[in-house]
Amino acid sequence: IKVEMTPEEITAMQAEQAAYEAYERTRPLSFSEVQEMLVRQQINTIAVDDQTALRMRIYYPTFSELVGQTVKKGTKFRATDSEDADLYTVIQPELTIQEHYPPGTGTESLYTRIDEQHDGTKYDPIPYDGNMALVNGLYYTQGGVLYLCNRDTVNPVYNALSELVGLYVEVAE
Repeated sequence: IKVEMTPEEITAMQAEQAAYEAYERTRPLSFSEVQEMLVRQQINTIAVDDQTALRMRIYYPTFSELVGQTVKKGTKFRATDSEDADLYTVIQPELTIQEHYPPGTGTESLYTRIDEQHDGTKYDPIPYDGNMALVNGLYYTQGGVLYLCNRDTVNPVYNALSELVGLYVEVAE
């Protein structure tokens, strides 16, 4: 349904928007807003292990926010602005972040993805995404299915776990 607005309604709506924007520029910031700004500004100066960094990834800058900046080894950032985006760390001693080198395939010499560690138990299985060596006795998950490895692969395998049933894994109950 298309509703036509009168010029007076449009003017009133624009005035209301301008008033809101003026208020937002001058209103006092809340304690939590200031706290978040400080944390975001200082996040890469806090020495935390990778597993803790993953738990607070939302506070790290995004790749696009770092483009054009020169950063040091160990600087952490999110690949995108999504709350659950992959977290990466810079592995070069000093690096100028360039837009045409986003994290992923081909930039492994610049950044390393920080993976969540799993203990491989039935209750904390290791997510399998290919190119992994499977270890006997550990649980893996892929496509919502839980698998138990019953034979070491020694070398990384690339097949889907469903293709390795009977050879290296079995579907777990």
